[in-house]
Amino acid sequence: MESQELRIFQAVAKEGSITKAAQVLGYVQSNVTARIQQLESELNRQLFYRQRGMVLTPEGEKLLRYAEKITHLLDEAHMVMNDSGEPAGPLLLGATHTSSAHYLPAILAEYSKLYPKVELALTTDYSDVLVEKVRRFELHGAFVKTENLDDQFVQELVMEEQLVLIASADVKNVEEVYHKPFLMNTKGCPHRERLEEWMRNNGINKIRYLEFNNPDAIIQGVISGLGASFVVKSSIQGLEKEGKLRSFNIPDEYSSAKKFFIRHKDSVMTSTLSTFIDLLKKSLHPLG
Repeated sequence: MESQELRIFQAVAKEGSITKAAQVLGYVQSNVTARIQQLESELNRQLFYRQRGMVLTPEGEKLLRYAEKITHLLDEAHMVMNDSGEPAGPLLLGATHTSSAHYLPAILAEYSKLYPKVELALTTDYSDVLVEKVRRFELHGAFVKTENLDDQFVQELVMEEQLVLIASADVKNVEEVYHKPFLMNTKGCPHRERLEEWMRNNGINKIRYLEFNNPDAIIQGVISGLGASFVVKSSIQGLEKEGKLRSFNIPDEYSSAKKFFIRHKDSVMTSTLSTFIDLLKKSLHPLG
C-alpha cells in the first residue's frame, strides 16, 4: 500500500466518481480505476459500492480514516522539514458566512501584506461542514460557531459577540419585530436557534422565514423593509448610525454568541499557522 494509492483512494472517496477524481488528480481515468482495483486486491476488501458513482463501503470508511492521517503526516513532515521559520506555502482556512463577510477580510489582507509568500485559501461554509474539514485535515483551521467539540480539536481563539434584533428604521418598538418575517440562514444556524428560543419565551411559536445565506443580502433586505433579522451587532452599527435600520437588545442569555478558531490537535504548529494565530490575537478580542 503506497502513499500515492492512498491519495487516489481519498480523491475518489471525496469526489464520489472515478471520472471526477481523475480530473482533480490530472490522471487518466483508467489509471485511477487500476489503482483502486489494485488497492482492493492488496487488502482483499471491497472499498467502494459501484452504483451511481463510487460510495464507500464500511471497510472503505475504515481505510479513509487511516488514509487521512497517513497523508496528513506525510504532508506535514514535508512542511516541517522545509519550514525555514519564514511563513510560506499554503494556509487553508475556513469561515462561516458571517465571519467571511465582516472582520476576516481585513485580517487576511494584513496577513498577506506581512507574509506575501503564504498562499492563502479560504473556504466559506456552515460550522458543521468546516469542523469536518478540519477533522479530515482538509483545512489548517476554521472560524466556527459550534461549541461542543470533541478532544480532536484545539480552540486557539474564542470571541464573544452580541446579537441584536434588527428591523427597518421606521419600526418603533420590539413588539413590532415579533410579527415580521425573519431573514435568516437556513435551519441549523446557531443564531436562528437562539432567536427561536427567545421568541418562544415571548409566546411566539411560529416564525415566518425568508432564508438567505449571504449576510449582506440579509441586511439589505431588512433595510428595504422585507423583514427583520438577528445579527451580530458589530455588523450593523455603522448602518444604524446612518439611520438606515434600527436594532433592539434582548437579554444576554439569548444574545451572547461565541466564535472559535479551531485546529486539529494533531496538526503541527508551523510558522505559517502560528503567525496567523498571533495576528488574530492582536486583531480580535479573545475571552479569558
